[in-house]
Amino acid sequence: MSKKNTILLAVAFLAIAGLYLYVYSDSFKRENIQISHTIRPNPRALTHGANGAEDEAINVITFRLGHDYKLTCVKVVSVPELQTNQYAHPVWELVSDSNSIPLQAFSYGMHIRGMHPPVKGAQPSALDLNTPYRLIVQAGSIKGQHDFTVTEENHLAQ
Repeated sequence: MSKKNTILLAVAFLAIAGLYLYVYSDSFKRENIQISHTIRPNPRALTHGANGAEDEAINVITFRLGHDYKLTCVKVVSVPELQTNQYAHPVWELVSDSNSIPLQAFSYGMHIRGMHPPVKGAQPSALDLNTPYRLIVQAGSIKGQHDFTVTEENHLAQ
């Protein structure tokens, strides 16, 4: 085999190996934040009773991330509104300029240290029953999203 054929064979082998790694390896895929949620009774609302805790949610929605992340943006938007408007109004939004703490879980509406609402004094809105919502989180260039719905079964205290 001539030197030219050996070089061509080596280049072809490297090209096929590179293509294989690109197609069948997760090395080049963008990392996504894995998110899950749980809805549990709020212990403070249960101890104060239904009448004494009108300003407190009956249940708490907790979001869990796959790892610890220093979040730069947390946003919850209504999915139907998002389908009709790309820039849907968030029902809850927090941003961080530089100093959020690494966390793996947080609850809807809670204050996350190092993060603040983009509009001063903004408060999270109450979630409507049977309306799908989308949680969108960002940690630098890494993003993730998770859809959830508060239904009648998980809204009532148990």
